[in-house]
Amino acid sequence: MTTVALGDVVDFYSGGTPSKANPDFWSGDVPWFSAKDIKQSRLTDSADHISRSVFDSTSIRKIPAGTVTMVVRGMILAHTVPIAILDVESAINQDLKALIPRREIDPRFLAAMLRAQHDVILAQVSTAAHGTKKLDARVLESIRIPLPPLDEQRRIAAILDQAGALRAKRSQLLAHLDEITHSVFDDMFGSHPWSATLADIADVQIGPFGSLLHQSDYVRGAVAVLNPMHIQGGVLQPDPEFSVSEEKAVGLARYRLCEGDIVLGRRGEMGRAGIVRPEQVGMLCGTGSLILRPKQSRSTFLHAVVTSTRMKRYLERHSLGATLPNLNAGIVKCSPVPNPSVELQRAFEEHLTAVARTRATTLEAVMVDAEFCTSLHSRAFRGEL
Repeated sequence: MTTVALGDVVDFYSGGTPSKANPDFWSGDVPWFSAKDIKQSRLTDSADHISRSVFDSTSIRKIPAGTVTMVVRGMILAHTVPIAILDVESAINQDLKALIPRREIDPRFLAAMLRAQHDVILAQVSTAAHGTKKLDARVLESIRIPLPPLDEQRRIAAILDQAGALRAKRSQLLAHLDEITHSVFDDMFGSHPWSATLADIADVQIGPFGSLLHQSDYVRGAVAVLNPMHIQGGVLQPDPEFSVSEEKAVGLARYRLCEGDIVLGRRGEMGRAGIVRPEQVGMLCGTGSLILRPKQSRSTFLHAVVTSTRMKRYLERHSLGATLPNLNAGIVKCSPVPNPSVELQRAFEEHLTAVARTRATTLEAVMVDAEFCTSLHSRAFRGEL
C-alpha cells in the first residue's frame, strides 16, 4: 500500500497550560486533556476543565472533536506511546500533540495506522537534558502511513473497531473484578478502626536515590528495575529496557525484592501498587517506588490497603509537589491503616480466591486480545485486510 509522510497530510498543534493564578481560567466546562487522561482509545472527558475565556485570552487553541492526539513528552514514553481520539471539542496541554488533517483522513484509521507502528515510533523516543522522554517534531513529521480512499479507510477502521471493542470488554471485566476486591475489603474492614500506621504492619523502604542509579546504568535484559510505569492494572510488568547489570545490582542489593513484597509507586498516580511474584524475586525497586515488606500482615491484605480508595485519598492529600505528586518514606510510614488479626486477613484471602482465579484467566485473555489486535493493525498497515 502506498504511504505518505504524516507531515504532508496533517498539521501538528501543541497545547498549553492556562495560568493557575487566574481561577477564572479553571472554572469552565471545556475538557483540558493531559497525558494522565490518555488511557483509552476514545475520550469524551478529562480530569481537568477550563473556561472558554482561555481561547480569547491566551494562545491556547480549541481542538475540534474527532482530532487524534498523542503523548509526545513524559516518562510514559519510556515504554508506551499513548494515542487517542478526542470525541469532544476540547484543549490539550503541552505534553500532547494534536494531529489536524489537511486531507480526507478518517480519525479512526489515522489512529490505527499510528498504533500499527507503535514500536517503530517508540524506538525514536529521545531523552531531554533533564531526563524526560520526548518525541521530536521531525520524528512525527517523517512517520509514514498508508492513505487509501476514504471509503477503504472506513472499512478498515470498522474491522479494527470490532476487535478493539472485544478487547475493551475484557478490560472492563478486569476493572469489575478489581471493584469486587475493593468491595470485599470495604465490607470486611471498612468499619474496622484505622488506628495503626503502615509502619506497624510493614517495613517501608524508599527506592535508590538518583545518585545511586543513573540513566546511563540501564542496559537491556539484565536485572529488572521496577518503577511506577511498570505497575499496570495492579500487576508488576517489568520492561527489558529497564534493567541494570549484575555488577551494578550487587551495589543495590538492599533494594532487591522478595516474594510477597509490595512495590508502591511514589510519583504520579497515588495507590499504584503490585505484589512481587515468585519469578520476580531478585528484581530491584526503582527510584520512583517504595518497597513495603509485610511484617505480621498478609501480602494480599496489605496490597488491598494501599490500593483502597481511602488510602489513595490520604496519599493524595499528603503528597508533595505541585506538578507531579510525590511521596517520601515518612508520609507512607505514618499513613493510617487497619490492623486486623492474621486470621481475619486469611479469611479475606479466601474470599478472594475465586476472584483471583477469574482475574488470572481474564488477564491471559486480555493479553491474547492485545496480540490479536496488534496483528490486525500490522495487516491493515500492509494492506492485507
